[in-house]
Amino acid sequence: MEMKYFCAPKLSVFLPNSKPGTFKEKFGELKPLAVKTTCPGLAFDFNCGLRLQIPKGNWHVKILDSDSEIVCFDEDVSDILLISLEKFVVRWQFLLWLDGQLVVDHTFNPEGWRVHFCFLPSGMGDRIALFPYMEEFRKKWRCNVSCTVEPYLQEIIRLYFPQIQCSPIPDDSYAAYFPAPGFNPLFLPEEGRKLPMEKFGQQIFGLQHAQKITYYPTKPRQIIEPYVCIAVQASATFKTWLYPDGWLQVVDYLKSLGYRVLCIDKNLQESNYGLTVTCPPNAEDFTGNLPLSERINLLAYADFFIGLPSGLSWLAAASDCPVILISGITPAWFEFNTPYRVINRLVCFGCHNDISLKWPLFQSCPFHKGTDRAFECSKKISPRQVINTINQLRDDLRSNRFSYSNFI
Repeated sequence: MEMKYFCAPKLSVFLPNSKPGTFKEKFGELKPLAVKTTCPGLAFDFNCGLRLQIPKGNWHVKILDSDSEIVCFDEDVSDILLISLEKFVVRWQFLLWLDGQLVVDHTFNPEGWRVHFCFLPSGMGDRIALFPYMEEFRKKWRCNVSCTVEPYLQEIIRLYFPQIQCSPIPDDSYAAYFPAPGFNPLFLPEEGRKLPMEKFGQQIFGLQHAQKITYYPTKPRQIIEPYVCIAVQASATFKTWLYPDGWLQVVDYLKSLGYRVLCIDKNLQESNYGLTVTCPPNAEDFTGNLPLSERINLLAYADFFIGLPSGLSWLAAASDCPVILISGITPAWFEFNTPYRVINRLVCFGCHNDISLKWPLFQSCPFHKGTDRAFECSKKISPRQVINTINQLRDDLRSNRFSYSNFI
C-alpha cells in the first residue's frame, strides 16, 4: 500500500522531504489504525495526525479543516494510506466517494473515545505549562484521556489530574498527540519563540484557554518559622543568575528579614557548558532528587520563591507560591505571568526568543561571545534589583494585593 502525506497550504514546503516512514523513525512503530469501518480495508484514526487508509477501488477523497473549511486533499485514490503532516489538533473532516457515491462523511469528534498525549522529552516547566490544557481537552470533548510522561511526573498526574491515566499509547486510541513546546512547525503551528509558554497549549491542543490547576500540598506545614525557597540552577547554566556573589547577598538580606532560606535544587552543584552553579553556602541545603510532592509541600507554605526560567519556578507558580523570577535570556512575557520579574532591559537580553537566531545556542552567548559583554543579560542583573523586588512583593502581600489569574 502506498503512503502519502498531505497538509494545509502553510506546511506544503515540507511535503517534498516527507518520506514514507518519517514519523515511525521518530516515534517508533505506530499502532494499527484504531477505527475500523464496515467497508473492508477502510480504517482511520488521528494518531500522530489524521491517518486514513483507503482500500483498492474507485475512490475519491476530500479532506478539509472543518473549522476553516480549507481543503487540504481532493483526489481520486486507491490502495493508499493518507497521513497529515499536522501533528497538532485539527478538526479534520473527510468525505469519501466510492464509484461516485458518498459513503463516508466523518468529522473529528473524540467524545467517548480514548485520546492519548505522549509528551516528548522536554523540561519540567514545559510540561507544567501544558498539563492544564490536557485536562481542558478532556473536559471539552468528554473523552477518556491518557498520557505518557516520565516517572517523576506521574505523581503530578495522579494527584492533580486524577481523571487522566498514565500509560503507554493504547491500541484503541482514537487520537494520539505528541506535545512538544519547541520550534517544530509540524507540532506547533505558530513559531514558539513568538508565544508565551502558557499559550503553547492553545496551539497544540486547539483550545482557547485552560483553567489553572493548583497543586495543593498533601501534608500539613512542617516548618514553623517564616521561610523562603530558592533555586539557583536551571537546565543549562546560561539560564542562571551570573552576577558575582549575587545569591550570597540576596540570601543574607532575606535572613536579615527573619526568613529561613531553603535551596531546593535537585543537585548541590551543577556544571555544564563551562559554568558551575552551587547552592549558596549561606542558604540551608534542601537539595536532593526528591518526589515533586515534597517540593510542593515546601513551596505551598513558603512566603515566596526566588528562581529562574526553570521547572521549579513553574512548580512554585502552580503551587500558588508567589514567584520572583530572575532571567535575562528570556523576555518578561515568555514564562508564566508574575509581576515580580527581575530583568535588566538596559543591556542585551531575550536571545532565547530572537527568531533570527538558530536555536539551541547552549554553548555560548550568541551576540557577545568572547567579549566582556558575554551573558550580560544575566551578569548585569544586580542584587539591588532582586532586593527591591523582594520588598515590593512583601508590600503587596501585606496589603493583600498579590494574586494570580485563575486562567492561563
